[in-house]
Amino acid sequence: MAEVLRPFQQRKRMTLVADTLARSLNSQSKPVLSNYDIFRELWVIYRSGKVKYLRGDTPSRDLFRRTRILLRNEGIIRQDNDYNSHWRLVDKPEASAEDIVCSVDPFCHIAHLSALQRYGLTNRRPEHLMLVEPTPVLRRKLFREMMDRDYCDVPEYPSIDIEPAKAVMHPRKVRGRPVWIDTTKFSSDQVQIKGSLSRIASIGQTFLDTIDSPDLNGGMSHVLDIWAEHAKTYLEEIIERITRAEKGICKVRAGYILEEHIGIIDPRVSAWASFAQRGSSRVLDPGKPFATTFSEKWMLSLNV
Repeated sequence: MAEVLRPFQQRKRMTLVADTLARSLNSQSKPVLSNYDIFRELWVIYRSGKVKYLRGDTPSRDLFRRTRILLRNEGIIRQDNDYNSHWRLVDKPEASAEDIVCSVDPFCHIAHLSALQRYGLTNRRPEHLMLVEPTPVLRRKLFREMMDRDYCDVPEYPSIDIEPAKAVMHPRKVRGRPVWIDTTKFSSDQVQIKGSLSRIASIGQTFLDTIDSPDLNGGMSHVLDIWAEHAKTYLEEIIERITRAEKGICKVRAGYILEEHIGIIDPRVSAWASFAQRGSSRVLDPGKPFATTFSEKWMLSLNV
């Protein structure tokens, strides 16, 4: 009799786990989840003791896979149409391309011309949703740090067998919208958009990006127009972020634009002149050739 009951009890236990996991997944905000996201929710359920009579206090990857199959068979989750390695929560309403991308990739954010448009700094409408994500080396580091944070309370980590966090490959289109992705090896300031799952470059970061990659922001002539119209409004945010910029050339370009192009005099901006290099071939617009018109203070070719 015990041998007959054992499979039944196991099925009942699996159903309880799947039901609890389904409720947990539907109570969180993201409509699309990775295997790591789902495993992490299952891990929290085990550690919290929400389901009685579980074997052990941590889920195995085999149990995770069997539970995931149950959720799929019951219509709780399905494979996402755009991200084949991710799972769409069926009961969640559809979301924008921005929200979907930022749901599946914890380290990317809206940037460049898409950020300029979102902040109302340009009237141009980019054809693509423009995003920035870390380079593969930095991204692997960030994923390791994320896992370390998520499992820092587990003494046996990282020797235990858990579902790993993996980098996502973005398709060319998400929810029908073309996506274009830039990469950076530096940390980027980003903020959460209120009432949204999307993240966007901070206003200071957005201005920094315009002079680091003007070609992704409508070209340097357009960038100069944006700075001339809006830099005074966001001067404190600009100065704070440019001061922390890793590239000296960005300080030089920003210093020239603020002082000589716009006419803003500020000792914090003047201090960036220490990053100018005498005898260098530095240019204001990195996408155009050197020009003889020159800023003596900023030692910069004004090739716009």
